[in-house]
Amino acid sequence: MPNAKLRPIRPNPLLLRLTLAFTLLIATAAATSAQRLPGTENGEWRYLGGDAGHTRSSPLDQINAANFADLEIDWIWKSDNFGPNLDYFSRSTPIYADGLLYTVTTTRRAVVAIDPSTGETIWMFREPETTRFLRSPRRAYGKGVAYGEIDGRGVIYITSPAFFLWALDAKTGRPLESWGAPVPLDDFEQTGVIDLVPHLLDGWGQWERWDEGSYDADYGVPRQLG
Repeated sequence: MPNAKLRPIRPNPLLLRLTLAFTLLIATAAATSAQRLPGTENGEWRYLGGDAGHTRSSPLDQINAANFADLEIDWIWKSDNFGPNLDYFSRSTPIYADGLLYTVTTTRRAVVAIDPSTGETIWMFREPETTRFLRSPRRAYGKGVAYGEIDGRGVIYITSPAFFLWALDAKTGRPLESWGAPVPLDDFEQTGVIDLVPHLLDGWGQWERWDEGSYDADYGVPRQLG
């Protein structure tokens, strides 16, 4: 169509205003929400990501673009003696609560509390070496610890390479006594133990009628089988 004329596309003022208002509303809501999230009060860093929203942001302003180039190293913390090998890198993010830094280190995932002013190691916790620990498929570096409070008492939580959940006193590093004991739940009946051995041995001839000798505790089959 040679006589057709192209008309310029004019922006819709109402649509532009609505888009701008909606964008400002989202930004304001996000900023307000971030300010309300707990975890970074009084300069602390109580979560892996700083606050409960994992924003990795702190309201502190002592370090800024103007003085960043003037920073100097005050101390270096090393983990050479906390594992079977030298730790050339660390994947954990320390948390800071009630005056101490807490983190994990080396493939043993040892938990340490560090004085942030001097770099001194205050305490260290390492899970006892067990068969479950030695056979763990995830005996690798941990990403950090979790912090909480029980009746005003600081508690450090850590998942070990043996897949145990430990609760440690934040001041001493000692495991909490009686923590992790079974707790009865109302209206929840005990169902007993599910025995899968008969199904695992299905079709194995003489092992179907096995009624003598012992079973391997790790694999759940007769020792004579393997």
